Amino acid sequence: MRRLAYRAPALLAGRVDGFSLIELTTVIVLMGILGAVAVPRLMDNDAQYRSMAEQLRSNLRYAERVSASRNRDVCVTVTVSTIMFRIAPSAGVGVACGGVALAPLSEASDTLDIVLPAGSPMSFTPAGTFRFTPSASLANNAGAAITTRTIAMRRGGVAFATFDIQRDNGYVLSINF
Repeated sequence: MRRLAYRAPALLAGRVDGFSLIELTTVIVLMGILGAVAVPRLMDNDAQYRSMAEQLRSNLRYAERVSASRNRDVCVTVTVSTIMFRIAPSAGVGVACGGVALAPLSEASDTLDIVLPAGSPMSFTPAGTFRFTPSASLANNAGAAITTRTIAMRRGGVAFATFDIQRDNGYVLSINF
């Protein structure tokens, strides 16, 4: 009897150590579900890019309205990583869009400029400058009327969102967005 009492704790200890096959399977299944659902949402920047595209569309429409309401040209300068909105001190062809006298177009205390973070896979094309005129038309930097202007947001070289700005009325249409 003494021998049996001595072995009993050892047998019970062997059964308590470790996890059962059911417990391990449950944990692996839960990790798989989390990996399939949560991780892509955390790593995906699609929502951020869509928000930026929506902001660009809104800023372009606002710039067109400000030009008409304030009777001033609003210059839009597009580079690979930046879109800047500047309001001219007066309307007319004598004001160059690259001039120092131009103030940033702002709404409340925030400028409308869109600057991509360093290392971003996003870019803007084509680079250049155009302006909204008070007569609700588009012009180049010299003030001459231009055809419909297109601005594309690209992610890794592929168009993510494209915006067409109408020549005659300055209206912003969204394509691929």
